Amino acid sequence: MQNAGNLAPEEKVRQRVIAELRKLGWAENRLQWKPEWQVPATPHDLTKRERNQRFTPCGSADLVAFADDSGEAYALQVIFEFKEPTIEKGRMQLMRYLASEPVARMGFWTNGTNTLAVYKSHTNDWVYVEDAPYPAPHDDLTQPPDEPPVWNDLRTPTEAELSATLRRLVATTVITDSRSTRREDQMRELLHLILVKVEADSLAALQPDKAHPFRIYGDSATMVSATASIMRDRYRTYFLTQRERVFHDDDRDEILLADETIFNVVVALWPWRLLGDEVSILAKAFQVFRTSALKSGEGQFLTPLRVIRPSIKLLEITSEDKVIDPACGTGGFVIEALRQVQENEFPSDADSWRLVKFANDRLYAVDMDPLGTKLTRALMIAARDGSTHVLMGDAVRSNQWKAKYSDLYTNLMHRGEISASFTVVVTNPPFGEDLKVSAADARSGGYSIAKAAAMGGKREYVDLEIGLIYLELAHKLLQVGGRVGIVLPETYFFSFKYRWLAGWLQGRFRLRGMFNIAMEAFEEFCRAKTNFYVFEKIGDEPTEANEATKAATTTNEEAGS
Repeated sequence: MQNAGNLAPEEKVRQRVIAELRKLGWAENRLQWKPEWQVPATPHDLTKRERNQRFTPCGSADLVAFADDSGEAYALQVIFEFKEPTIEKGRMQLMRYLASEPVARMGFWTNGTNTLAVYKSHTNDWVYVEDAPYPAPHDDLTQPPDEPPVWNDLRTPTEAELSATLRRLVATTVITDSRSTRREDQMRELLHLILVKVEADSLAALQPDKAHPFRIYGDSATMVSATASIMRDRYRTYFLTQRERVFHDDDRDEILLADETIFNVVVALWPWRLLGDEVSILAKAFQVFRTSALKSGEGQFLTPLRVIRPSIKLLEITSEDKVIDPACGTGGFVIEALRQVQENEFPSDADSWRLVKFANDRLYAVDMDPLGTKLTRALMIAARDGSTHVLMGDAVRSNQWKAKYSDLYTNLMHRGEISASFTVVVTNPPFGEDLKVSAADARSGGYSIAKAAAMGGKREYVDLEIGLIYLELAHKLLQVGGRVGIVLPETYFFSFKYRWLAGWLQGRFRLRGMFNIAMEAFEEFCRAKTNFYVFEKIGDEPTEANEATKAATTTNEEAGS
């Protein structure tokens, strides 16, 4: 062990500070100095770190403190610096580090004699406190602005910033809430607060010079209770006005979280614009909920905006189209369809009623997840309505619609059959070799594609990947001449295992176009190689050529056995 007398001056300071922090109550596993924390050099490097990729650091922090035991970037609380000898150099180093670490609350410098605390205020101004005491684990490290913020004070977060913040809220705030203990309930209540934020953003954008309603209220003694009280009132008002259009039967008019949790959520989210052109921001937020707390591993990978926009453009959707996404997630495709129709056909405010009519009459979205449908409805209302036909239920198992999903049955069935009334189906369905629809469900739903996959074997129907079932669901929903845009794994169209698929497509679909989706497009959530395919529905029955192909396949299979 190295003798204390032989330590470098900055190491002596570090060990002294660590000892003081332990006295203040910092747990051993929430302090890190070996190895020193690597600080990303640029926002791009921050994104790389978020994706668990190698990145370039701009330096290494002498000591960092975390808000929980994870040691992860989302929990970073305080950055300490000891190397710089003077207060001015320490200030500059901390500002550089804090600018690159979006969730760190405070920077602290000392040379053993003088101290400096640096805070990032919510308006992105710097606050400096000289001769500051060492931070304790439960100190309030927030610095609310002196004046209420307006719309122009807010900025759009990067995906890495929002992801880190939401992971922090999930991991360190929501799970310790004293009122709500079930993880699914916690995520529902956190989403309700985000809906309040989205609704407040939509109001603030229309009145950019007025104080933003989603902010910190009260003074230093009352801000927690005052902020929580106002957020509860805003949610209750939103719930009562949008109950039928957004919420589900088991939702209540009260946010079931403690005041401290509500306050911490407001502190974390109010400086940012969550409602805006970047639909993928909220989609990414929802994916954080899913992977952190709810249903990871279901094969559902929400589509980023850089895939959504060219996909909708390729489909050439107009206000004459009737559009559905039967696996909508957070509604990215239908919201982008609405945006592009507005941009191309109804850019004038005088035509806004035409856009609303298109949204209400011709945009449909379906998903099984109550959080996803709830967020889609809220976004559609904020974007120009269209929430009327956001339906919750299992789109694939149409044989269950009448008994379990009455909204699907009412809107998508006609005389006991799926209504072929749509001109566009666009979707990124869940997919994966282990995510299948059973042969029994395929038979009950009348999915001939699961019969084709059996290739005339002993079983008439086989268990089949759900993505391929969605391809036939799209066929059932479409008019002849309609088109489907769908994200599917490349292997379905090039692997010998799926050699039967070309025969099934004959007489049903014609390929109109496709584009390659990079494996990195879905970030850390999916590494499958996928493409976006556009097919035109050319008929309802297989052609004679299809039947001949099927017969030849069956004969070959029998000969091989």
